[in-house]
Amino acid sequence: MRAAALAVGMVMASGTAAADPPGAGDPAAGQALFRACAVCHTLTPDGGRRAGPTLWGLFGRKAGSVEGYRYSASLRDSGIVWTEDTVSRLFEVGPDTLTPGSKMPMQRIDDARQRADLIAYLRQATGP
Repeated sequence: MRAAALAVGMVMASGTAAADPPGAGDPAAGQALFRACAVCHTLTPDGGRRAGPTLWGLFGRKAGSVEGYRYSASLRDSGIVWTEDTVSRLFEVGPDTLTPGSKMPMQRIDDARQRADLIAYLRQATGP
């Protein structure tokens, strides 16, 4: 699992920074990026059994609030509400910076276009 997390971090950190705003992404490109996320997260309402919580209903949801998932206190008490901006920020600075003490391994996407692509896909795939 550690090797998979390292590989995911290396794939997501590749690329160069771009000036594209969140929401301007390509969902098809984002779907390809999500393959790395699928190691830990599902996109279905039931969530399955993974290391991370389901992302179903992500946007507008308070961080740390999926019923039945054991979150770290730092994420549960962060006060974050998941929006395009907060998801983009999570991958821009990494979970160790945005939510220090959370269980999510270090994941960064330096390229703003790739972050926008991932967000565009998540918008389509995570329900209303």
